[in-house]
Amino acid sequence: MKPILHPSLVNDPLGDPGLFVRFLYEKRALLFDLGEIHRIANVDLLKVSHVFVSHTHIDHFIGFDRLLRIAFGRGHTLRLFGPEHFIANVEGKLAGFTWNLVDRYEESIDIEVTEVHPDQLKVATFRAIDRFRRSNETTRPYENRVIWQEPGFTVQASILEHRVPCLGFALKESKHLNINKDRLEQMGFTPGKWLNQLKQAVLEGRPEDTPIEVPTGPRGHATPEKRTLGELQRELVTVTEGQKIAYVVDTVYNPENAERIVELIKDADVFYCESPFIAEEEERARERCHLTSRQAGLLARAGGVRELRTFHFSPRHTDAVEQLQKEAQDAFLGQ
Repeated sequence: MKPILHPSLVNDPLGDPGLFVRFLYEKRALLFDLGEIHRIANVDLLKVSHVFVSHTHIDHFIGFDRLLRIAFGRGHTLRLFGPEHFIANVEGKLAGFTWNLVDRYEESIDIEVTEVHPDQLKVATFRAIDRFRRSNETTRPYENRVIWQEPGFTVQASILEHRVPCLGFALKESKHLNINKDRLEQMGFTPGKWLNQLKQAVLEGRPEDTPIEVPTGPRGHATPEKRTLGELQRELVTVTEGQKIAYVVDTVYNPENAERIVELIKDADVFYCESPFIAEEEERARERCHLTSRQAGLLARAGGVRELRTFHFSPRHTDAVEQLQKEAQDAFLGQ
């Protein structure tokens, strides 16, 4: 089955970091980091429902103004996620503009901001109709690194070190469950809502002896039969793991951080990882709380990811792009 999520870097590897993730069957997208985003067409920015910001250094957050400018007046809720103090950062951005005419808009925008702390998630809302005054402050649990979840996907975040808290992210698509229609017909079962109940039971991992009522016979004259979840799953359901996409930028290579990163990216299909410095610049990278190309490769290898894509190269290495990529891939492949 085709993956629903389609990621692509916003800029080239020497530009501001950012990852744009399109949904295959929806007019919807996710955005990881808000640096320079002028390469994203307005029509695509309008699809963005959630933005996950690693931290608010200028090359990761300067695009906020453009996103707000494009989304303003569209009448929907934009959800932003970031590290400690992120609510105040967004509030400061909004305070830099004058909003005396917002009451003339029938449709404006609400911005829900979630701040990731070690023990909880803090949430606040900024509504254009209220001139973006902070409101509805609440807290939510921060468990198993999950910061957002809905039926189609889950987003996890780990708090990493960049002399300020910096978030790494993992986007996990839900499992795909397909019903074998030929086998359904062979067994004499009547299609209906019970198939959705079957899928939900499989997703929830219910016991195999869970009884499920199955209609048999022609539609409109079907008679119910009791079957077990285990039997129905074996006969009718094909389960395919969803895609996992990991994104890590601006962090230092040390034992604590490496452990957090490897746990976050484990078994990812694609791992987008910064590597501003070449392998021999470990000391320089440590001083600036960044990764080298080799360190990116080692993390990818330890995490068992399928594919490594490095980016966020230092401008001083404009002529060393191939070297950065090769060093990362060599470490990833154990060469």
